[in-house]
Amino acid sequence: MRSDAPVPQGPGSRRALLRACGAAGAAGIAGAAWLPGRAPAQAREATAITDDLGRTVSVSLPLRRVVVFNRYTTEFIRAIGAMPAVVGVDFDGRKHPDYWPGVTPGMLAGSGQSSVHYEAIVGMQADAVFMPRNSDWKQAERVLKPFGIPVIVVTGWDLLKHEWNVALLGRLFHRTEGAARLNAFYRHWRDTLRDRLQGATPRRVYFEEVGPYKTVLQGSGWHDMIEAGGGTNVFGDLRLPGGVSPRGNVQNFEVDPEEVAARRPEVVVKLQPGQYLPHPRAFSADVLGQLAARPGWEGTPAVRHRQIHHLSYYLASGCSKITGALQIAQWLHPGRMAGIDPQAVMGTWLQTFQGVPAQRGYACSLAHVKGGT
Repeated sequence: MRSDAPVPQGPGSRRALLRACGAAGAAGIAGAAWLPGRAPAQAREATAITDDLGRTVSVSLPLRRVVVFNRYTTEFIRAIGAMPAVVGVDFDGRKHPDYWPGVTPGMLAGSGQSSVHYEAIVGMQADAVFMPRNSDWKQAERVLKPFGIPVIVVTGWDLLKHEWNVALLGRLFHRTEGAARLNAFYRHWRDTLRDRLQGATPRRVYFEEVGPYKTVLQGSGWHDMIEAGGGTNVFGDLRLPGGVSPRGNVQNFEVDPEEVAARRPEVVVKLQPGQYLPHPRAFSADVLGQLAARPGWEGTPAVRHRQIHHLSYYLASGCSKITGALQIAQWLHPGRMAGIDPQAVMGTWLQTFQGVPAQRGYACSLAHVKGGT
């Protein structure tokens, strides 16, 4: 749908949208290479592009009005200087006002990638909708096709596809210089990690999501982050046919408490609930203490050597999880990471690319809190 085309009005149009939703089964409607710059205005052109899944999608470029599902992709769009084109998101900006200034209640297009408000998207006159590959993008495609709104699959959480994703976004918004700066930043730290960790023996990591005994498996971006940081996911050998099971999915999979101890992790990393402002140190100390006291864990190398860590979701996920990989590497291989401050790198991501103040205190270790030494 063209951004300057009128939105279908009247009861007939509303009935058409409801019919489409019903057919789809919808439940309801300083001199660094990466310093930012500005792109000149350009005329729009009809272009066929290839998305994350290899689908060919026809869009008019540059995109001027987009709805974005998944925070990672929204961050990339902001990082390359195209945030003014975002007219809809899948989160309530009022819950994160310090991190998402300018995201208003009127921009709410859904509650997460599994709950899409289709009428809102049509009303936003979107040129395109971005969704990750682990969303129900097929349903969105069916519902929005009659309104001329294409769905583009971009999976911003995929660490392994960062440069491809960002280059595509740069092309779609005619922000290629901004995309090149972002990719230069990412590539610098990715290559630094590879150089520093070359020849290092991977350490065994139990990574726990926000919920107790909820871990990640191969196929998750968190799994790739652990490996990029010089670790081995102790549950990385598990496979899920079809990607889901009664215990969850690759992003959030429930494991038995005794199985964690049996796999003898050398390091435990607990993900904090997501928030831009760091959690109080007392909160982290309490979480770390409870982890160390879990029944059956006392004999694990991680507890014996107090290698239990609390990691902010924001630090873990920054720039396709490269900041998280740096922090993991700092914990697993401190001797190889001398002179690198992951939270300073995170500060650059926040200030230079997201336009918000840098924060510290995004990581905490049992050995460094009161009673841990």
